[in-house]
Amino acid sequence: MPDNNTQRIAYLDILRLVATLAVIFIHVVADGLPLSFGQYNWYVAVVGGSLVRWAVPVFVMISGALYLNPQKQITTKTVLKRKVPRLLLAYVSWWLIYALAIVLVWYVIKKEPFQVEWLTPHYHLWFLPMLCGVYLLIPLLRPIASDRKLLRYALLIWLCYLAGSFVFVDEIKQIAPLFAMNTLVGYAGYFLLGYYLSSLETTTGQRWVIYILGMVSALATIGGSIGLSLSKGAFDEKFYTYLSVHVMMMAAALFVFVKERTAGRGSKTYRLVDYVRHDLFGIYLTHDLWLMVLNKEIVRNVFNQAFMLPLICIAVFVLSLYTTKLIRKIPFVNKILIP
Repeated sequence: MPDNNTQRIAYLDILRLVATLAVIFIHVVADGLPLSFGQYNWYVAVVGGSLVRWAVPVFVMISGALYLNPQKQITTKTVLKRKVPRLLLAYVSWWLIYALAIVLVWYVIKKEPFQVEWLTPHYHLWFLPMLCGVYLLIPLLRPIASDRKLLRYALLIWLCYLAGSFVFVDEIKQIAPLFAMNTLVGYAGYFLLGYYLSSLETTTGQRWVIYILGMVSALATIGGSIGLSLSKGAFDEKFYTYLSVHVMMMAAALFVFVKERTAGRGSKTYRLVDYVRHDLFGIYLTHDLWLMVLNKEIVRNVFNQAFMLPLICIAVFVLSLYTTKLIRKIPFVNKILIP
């Protein structure tokens, strides 16, 4: 989540837009996974969800591309006094907003018995404290990013962590401590990867290798999710984890593809995303309010799921966009809710 003073970079604006749409789509299809197991709608949800697992990693990579850039001056004081407090304030504020919304719907309107679980932080808000943690590491990560050999070494260790945590931890307990890094370190790797790819000059051959690995990873995510779920008789999200090599390869392929395709387009590309680019983080924060209204089974079944799910996604995006624009017009409140 870069601040408004960050120099415009066209491909990062575009990546931020598609990642926002992808996050909404992830949350749209998630409600369909418990339904109709093994039937058409379930397959649509699994395939759709598998193809957009790169969304959250790409968000983190965008931040890394911006905040690890040596041309951008970021001090420990800036992190501690401005960036982290703003995110934490937004986190607490939206926590309260979603809790009040859920209580209003289920307790006041539907007259359901009160449940303490309604007051817990809403599921999608996890991204804010995670991002706060990664931001706290910026002063440590910037020296790594400035040394190319050290950066590659750090990424290699992170790659081993992704592979080991996905494949080995549950099966080979003796080596589990080697990969027992927490989620924060896992996402710090995406932070470093974003900067690395943003500063990397690739040949056509190298790009095609990255693209092919990304496509193979997408197929592996789909096949692994379906195969593992059918073998267990219920949906298994092991292949959905963001901290995995296949999801990382999908995110890297998309990042490089958009970067290369956007090169040289200049102001024309900026105009395509200019209307929404300041509102994208607000869309992320507000979108689940609209999902509560629109993402219902009765709505989802109006048309074929392959058509209806993207339609709900677009509708939620548009409604969240104008909700965010409205919030941004409210003095003082805008600075709290939209950091």
